[in-house]
Amino acid sequence: MAVVFLGMVLLLAVYLGIIILSTYGIYYHLVEHSEIIRYSANYASVFIYLWPAAAGAVLVFFMVKPILAGRPEQPPKYSLTAQSDPVLFAFIGRICELVRSPLPNRVDVDCQINASASFRRGLLSMRGKDVVLTIGLPLARGLSMQEFAGVLAHEFGHFAQGAGMKMTYLVRAISGWFARVVYERDEWDVRLVRAAHSVDLRLGIWLHLIRLSVWLTRRVLWVLMHLGHAISCFMLRQMEYDADSYETKLAGSEAFARTIGKLQALNAAGLLASQKMEKSWEGRRLPQNLPSFINVCVKNVHAKARQALEKPAAKKKKTRFLDTHPCDPDRINAAVAMNQSGVFHSDKAASELFKGFDELCVSASRFHFEHNLGLRITDHNLVPHEISERDSQSQAEGEQALHDFFFGLKLKHLTILVPENPQAELSAALLVESVKQAGLSMEKSEPAVKKALAEYEQAETLYQRGFDAVRQSSQQATTKAAETMQSLAPTLAAFQRHAQTRLSGALQLLNDPALASKVNDAAALQAEAAQLIVVFARVGETMAPLLELGRKFSAFRAALNAAATEKRRNSRVEQAEARLNELDPQLKELIKQIRQPLREVPYPFHHARQDLTVDEFAKNDIPASNKLHSLCNDCTCHLDRLLPLYQRLLSRLAFIALEVEQQIKKH
Repeated sequence: MAVVFLGMVLLLAVYLGIIILSTYGIYYHLVEHSEIIRYSANYASVFIYLWPAAAGAVLVFFMVKPILAGRPEQPPKYSLTAQSDPVLFAFIGRICELVRSPLPNRVDVDCQINASASFRRGLLSMRGKDVVLTIGLPLARGLSMQEFAGVLAHEFGHFAQGAGMKMTYLVRAISGWFARVVYERDEWDVRLVRAAHSVDLRLGIWLHLIRLSVWLTRRVLWVLMHLGHAISCFMLRQMEYDADSYETKLAGSEAFARTIGKLQALNAAGLLASQKMEKSWEGRRLPQNLPSFINVCVKNVHAKARQALEKPAAKKKKTRFLDTHPCDPDRINAAVAMNQSGVFHSDKAASELFKGFDELCVSASRFHFEHNLGLRITDHNLVPHEISERDSQSQAEGEQALHDFFFGLKLKHLTILVPENPQAELSAALLVESVKQAGLSMEKSEPAVKKALAEYEQAETLYQRGFDAVRQSSQQATTKAAETMQSLAPTLAAFQRHAQTRLSGALQLLNDPALASKVNDAAALQAEAAQLIVVFARVGETMAPLLELGRKFSAFRAALNAAATEKRRNSRVEQAEARLNELDPQLKELIKQIRQPLREVPYPFHHARQDLTVDEFAKNDIPASNKLHSLCNDCTCHLDRLLPLYQRLLSRLAFIALEVEQQIKKH
C-alpha cells in the first residue's frame, strides 16, 4: 500500500512538474529570445517569438483548470433519520459495532442497485469519522436481512481498514485528477475549437498549433493516468477481498455466494427496467415504485433477453490485471475458502427494517425522476405498482410469445393484420386444420424469410439514405433499393398471409365452447381478445402511412439539419429549404390519415387518463416554440407511441393464440 501511494505521489509530482517547467519555459523564452523581434519586427519574427509563449500559456491554463475548477453541483439527497427509521439505524449501529467501523453521520437512499459508504465531505472528512451511507432501495427490496447485512458489512469493512481506506481515497483522488485533465471538456475547450475554425487563417494557424500542444500534453498525461491505474489496481482488489471478508464473517460463505447471484440478477433486471422505462416515457408513463418494478423485472426477463443482458457479465469471469474489483467467481471462491457460517441469520425481507417501505420507495422514485433524471412529473405520469407489475408480466409473456409465434423473426417491415369483425365461415374442425397448416408453412419458410428480411433491411437502409439526401441526384440512388425490396415482396407476402391466417384462426377458435373449456382462464382471454382485436385492426390500418411517415420524417430532419448547419446561404441551403417545403404538407397529410381510423377507439391498456382514445394517446402533447418544432414533435409522438402500441397488441394476441394452439396440439 505504501509503495502504491508513493508511486501515485510521484506521478502527481510529474504532473505538477510539467506545469512548473512549462511556466518557466514561457518565462525563459520571453526573456532570453527577445532578440528575435529586437532587430527584425516583421510578421514572421513576431510569430516565431510569440507563438511558443501563447501556446505555453494556453497549455498551462488547460492543465491547471481542472484543479481550480469547482466540483459540479451535486443533486440533492434523499435522507433518512433515526427518528423516521429507528429499527434501520439500530441495525446499522449493530453492524458497525461488529465490524468496528465508525457510525455513519447520514443515511441516504436512492434507486440504484448498489450500496456505498464514503467520506461525506471528501478530503475534509478524512481526519474525523464523517461517513455517509447510501442504500439502494432495490437491494432492500430484493435481499433478505442476512444478505443485506452482509452488503452493509462489506461497505463498512472499508472504513474498518482505517488508514487503508484513507490512503485508497487519496489514490483514487489522484487518479481522478489525471482523468479530469485527460478527458474533461468544458466551454473553454469548445471556444478554442470554434475560434480556430472561425478566425482569420493567419491567427487560425496559431490556434491550431495551440490545440496540437494541448493534445500532445494530454497524451502524455494519458500515459501517466493509465500508469497510475496499473500500479493501484492490485491494491484496490486486495481492499475488496478484505471488505468481502467482513461480509463473509457476518453473513456466512453461503449467503455471500447467494448475494452475488442476486446482485447479478438485479443488475440484469435494472438494465431491462431502464429500457422499458425509456419506452414507456415516450407515452409519459413511469412506474410509481421503481425499486419494486426492478425486482418484478427479475422474474419477467425471458430467456433470450436474459442471455443478452448477461453477456457483459459473462466476459468478467476472470480477473484481469487492470481490474479494480475481482471477478465474481474469484470473490465467491475466496469466501467459500473461508468456510464461515456467519453470526447473523434471518430470512426476513430487508425491507422490514424500514418504516413504511412502500411509501418510501414511491417518494424516492419520484425524487429520482425529478432530481436525478430531470423529468417533469405529475401524478398522471406515475403508474401504481400493482398495475405496473401486471403490465410487466403481461409484456414479458407477450414478448416471449411474439418470439415463439414468429420463430424468432423480427417483423420490423412486415405488418400482420386481422379483421376487426371476423366472419365465422369455417367450422371449428376446418379452422383447426387451417391453423395447423399455416403454422407448418411459416416454420418451413422461416429460413427463406429470415434471409429475405435481412436483405430487405439492407435495401430499406439504402433507400432511406438516398431519400434523406437533399440533392435530387443523390435521391435517385433509391431506385435500385426499391427494385430489391419489390423482388423480396412475394416471399414476405406469403409468410404474412400464413401468419394472418394462423393468428386470426386461433383467435376465432377461442370462442368455440368445446376448445375454450380446455384453455386456462378462457373467459378472461376471450374478453381481452375481443377488446384487443378491434384496436389492433384499427392500428393496423395506420401502419402503411405510419411507416411512410417514418421515412419522410427522417428526410425532413436531414433537410432541417442541412439548412441549419450551413454557415452562409448557398445552393445546398436553398435545396434543403425546398425539400422542407415539399415534405411539410406531406407529413401533415400522413398524420391526418393516421389519426382518422383511431378516433373513438378506446386505448386498451392502463393509463392515468381515463377514457383515453388511441387518437388522444398518439396526439402531440410536447410544448413547441414554433410551427416547425410543433410538426417535429407531432411526428415524433405518433411514431414513438403507435409503433410500440402495435407491437404490444400483436404480442398479446400472439400469446392468446399460442394458448389456443397448445390445446390444439393436445387434442
